Amino acid sequence: MFDLFKQFVSDAPALPADEHWRRVRRAPRGTDRALTGTTRRWLRDLPARRRPMRLCELYPRVANRIAWCWSDAGMSDSMLQDLLVDRRGGRLGFTPSVVRELQRLREFNAQQRAETSAESLVDIAARIVR
Repeated sequence: MFDLFKQFVSDAPALPADEHWRRVRRAPRGTDRALTGTTRRWLRDLPARRRPMRLCELYPRVANRIAWCWSDAGMSDSMLQDLLVDRRGGRLGFTPSVVRELQRLREFNAQQRAETSAESLVDIAARIVR
């Protein structure tokens, strides 16, 4: 049976990368072309110098995804890392200005999480006693 599967896979015509991703991606939604209310609130809450305005203008779908997961430190860091590093190969990539915005967001995300993850009173006492 495995040989039959291998033959089926090897006989299948290779699809160009853009056709492959067109088939795999979800269908476009209206929110892919405009910023959602969640994204607009997220932008207002960010410091002015950290707001990714070019990203929002060129890639509102990506900005919506970042805003949606921003409250989760691990998820937002993972998403920003995935956007900055091409792990699947063949991506066209973002413009240099958008890459800089994504890098600033990632730095701010890491900095913000470090500042807000204060030690508990028990941790401080344990550190002092040592």
